Amino acid sequence: MLTNHLRTWLRNTIQAWPLGVVAIVIACVPLGRANAAGNDFNIQVSPSPLVVSLTPGQTQTATLTVRNFSNHSESLNPGLKGVHTDSGTQKVSLNTVLPADIGSWTHLAPSTLTIEPGQSKQLTVTFNTPSNVGFSYPVAVTLTSTRAESQTSTGTAIKPQVVVFTLININRSDAKSGMEITSFKSEKSRYTFLPANFSVTVKNTGNIISQPSGTIFIQHSASDSKPIATIPINKGGGYILPGTSRTFTTSWKDGFPVYETGQDGKNHLKWDWKHLNELRFGHYTAKAVVIYDNGQQDVPLTATASFWVVPWLLLLGALVVIALLIMGILTWGKLVFLGTKKVRGYAHRTK
Repeated sequence: MLTNHLRTWLRNTIQAWPLGVVAIVIACVPLGRANAAGNDFNIQVSPSPLVVSLTPGQTQTATLTVRNFSNHSESLNPGLKGVHTDSGTQKVSLNTVLPADIGSWTHLAPSTLTIEPGQSKQLTVTFNTPSNVGFSYPVAVTLTSTRAESQTSTGTAIKPQVVVFTLININRSDAKSGMEITSFKSEKSRYTFLPANFSVTVKNTGNIISQPSGTIFIQHSASDSKPIATIPINKGGGYILPGTSRTFTTSWKDGFPVYETGQDGKNHLKWDWKHLNELRFGHYTAKAVVIYDNGQQDVPLTATASFWVVPWLLLLGALVVIALLIMGILTWGKLVFLGTKKVRGYAHRTK
């Protein structure tokens, strides 16, 4: 179960953030496939990401299948890179620093892969895991073309390369899973119309990668037994590295009317009369319930945030309509009263 979740996290990470290495443009796309337009560099690697669970003191191997979809043969040199994730921006970058001296106990074979067009070859990754390492390490296996560097119009050197993110998890009895909610808030304290936007920041206090999940319950008060709406947290299945935090954002959009972002990038009110019964007005409480697995059971974490929805434009319009109705009723009543009085006076004179 952990392996599948880690694959999901790494795949989301690859899709979400660009990867950069100085003097090298990495032709890298999700699922370990690189396709550099104009250079006919079309390499696919599977599995991607590569997830391994290692036992201290043992030798284990993993295999990557490298396919060449180019129209010519490709020679690739495998290598290892360190992975750094910025805790603030969550941006991923590669560097030459390998954690736990992984380069000394990880071997890639063969040293050069020469693959004919339409063919595939296997890269074997051997881990001679020391007995004193742990607990988890994100690294990257790189496959760099041996072709000569080319130049862009700006003079930047380009060498095609495909990157396969690799998560090394160490099986240790003292592995610990722990998380805490460090912040949960609504973007505004008052909304005219939905959506209401929320952000929940979760910190990994353990020493292994964890995947939180959960739900935001929208209620009139924190003690309500039946929520008005439920909104998933971390729907994409993202993971949090040990010692880092990640902020998940989501929105409550079930309202009438509701703001939607148009093609011009501006918010516009959408009046869908089928959702007239979803007119929101009053005080609301958002209750976030975040759940993580501590290895033995699911552990829930909770936090609340309050906000108001006051559709003052509709209220102002309703007051204007009510005022006009009252004025109309009074005017009509006055006309009826005056007309009745004249009729009575005429009748009295004709007797």
